[in-house]
Amino acid sequence: MSENRTRKRIIDAMCTLVAQRGYDKASIGQIADAIGIKKASVYYYFKSKEEIFSELVSELYEDEYLQNPSVLREDIDAEAFQSELLRYGDELIDSYFENPDIRKVCAEIDIQATRIPAVKEITYAANERLYSFLLECMTHGVGIGAFTGEFDAEVNAQLLYMVLIGIDAAILYDLPVQPKAIWREAVLKLFL
Repeated sequence: MSENRTRKRIIDAMCTLVAQRGYDKASIGQIADAIGIKKASVYYYFKSKEEIFSELVSELYEDEYLQNPSVLREDIDAEAFQSELLRYGDELIDSYFENPDIRKVCAEIDIQATRIPAVKEITYAANERLYSFLLECMTHGVGIGAFTGEFDAEVNAQLLYMVLIGIDAAILYDLPVQPKAIWREAVLKLFL
């Protein structure tokens, strides 16, 4: 078994255990048992449970949703920009619902970010990237004339960021909200 494949299996086992039991109740021994290796072998790949969890968080917070966003195309007009911004949020929201186990892990990440410095750093950096992307979108929208009047790209990027963070939290905790309707309402208000 290749070294990278074994590392990936360890991380995947951690993900499953955290979803089932939470971080505090997951153990190196359970990870080893889940993938059929000795406990000592896990330590060959990772120094600690905390390091495995941090690697899992890094993997989950990869920025796939920021790759090649059509909302930033140079040839886009104001109307298409609005549609693409709506679609971007809808797809991001859809991704929250794809895997209920990942939502459980994300809830655990929120808890552990207050206790594990590496996890806090990873989540902070991911949130900074999301905000920077939204600011880039708002700045692009200003550049193509998508917004009317005095439009503050920075404040409106913060608004969309807060809306997405709120939607994320509501979905994470199964609150009875309509995330796509909220996103649509927030985005459409930008164009008034």
